Formats: sequence, C-alpha cells, structure tokens
Amino acid sequence: MLRLGIRLTLCLLAFVLQSSAFVPIAPQQQIRSPTQMSMIFGPKQALAIEKRKDPKKFESTINGLMKKNKLTRDAAEKRYGEFLIDPDGFALRAGQAAQKAAGYKNWEDAAIGRSKNPEETRARIDKFKKESQLKALAVITVFSAVLLFASSNKKTYTLSGIKDSPTTNPYLEFKKVQELEELKKQKGL
Repeated sequence: MLRLGIRLTLCLLAFVLQSSAFVPIAPQQQIRSPTQMSMIFGPKQALAIEKRKDPKKFESTINGLMKKNKLTRDAAEKRYGEFLIDPDGFALRAGQAAQKAAGYKNWEDAAIGRSKNPEETRARIDKFKKESQLKALAVITVFSAVLLFASSNKKTYTLSGIKDSPTTNPYLEFKKVQELEELKKQKGL
C-alpha cells in the first residue's frame, strides 16, 4: 500500500512539474460555454436596458467612443453592448488584440517587452512560476499523505467523527441474512 502511495505521489509530482495549470491562462485558450447567458441576453438587449436606464450617460458614452476610436454610431453601440455583456472578457479580448498588434506571442513576452528592465521582469515571472509549482506540489503531497494515512488504518473519517471501519461489507452481510431467512422460509423452519 505504501508503494502505491509513493508511486501516486511521484506521478502527481511529474504532472505538476510539466503542467502550466498554475499560470494565468491566455484569453485565446479560454473556452466559452455554449450555455452562457449570452445566448438569451445579448449585446442589443444590454444596450437597450442601458439606454432606458440613463439616456444622457448612454449618449455621452457612445459619443465618447465615436470620437476616441473614430467609429460610426452603429460600431460604437455594438462595442459598448459587448462591453456591457461581459466587461472582463471584453477587456481580455482587447488586451489580446493589442498584444497581437504589438507582435507579442503571449502575456509573458508582452510584460517583458514593455518593461524598463526585461531581465528583472523575466526573473520575477520565472520566480512566480517556480513558487506556484512548489506550492501546488506541497498541497498535493500533504493531500496524498493524508489519504495514505487514512487508508492505512482501520478507521473511517466522517463529518460526524471517527469510527472503526467494518471488516466486512455491511451490504453483503445484510444480503446474506436475507438469503438465510429465505432459505428458512423455504424449508419451513
């Protein structure tokens, strides 16, 4: 049992060290769920609600977008509606478009390229990644150790307390009792 636990811990360690799950995901890797609210409630509906809520603010926002980005009214309304539906996603997509326009492959290259001291920035990013992997490894190791300990003794850990584990399956014992009772009935005992 201990060997199995050690193997499991080593497999988890190898997985964590090869994984980039503890690094922020770039927007192009995120998958949108088709069941999101945007299928029912879209940018046009959000725009209509915002327009009715505060018409003066709405007009100033649209006019500001038209002037700043040199957009037509329809394009400005479409952009504002997309922002109203998903402000975070809108900002991520805009940032990604700016990164691509500047020629960067990912967020790391963009951060390093825009910094005043690229070597220091690269060192901070590498340190962050390494610390994140070590923290994840520590959590997985502790969790594996707790599971190994819990499985190695004859106790059952529940929210209501610690109990001795049954040496046999209670369901099977119940079935055996039922079968014996049926046999007794059949024999007339």
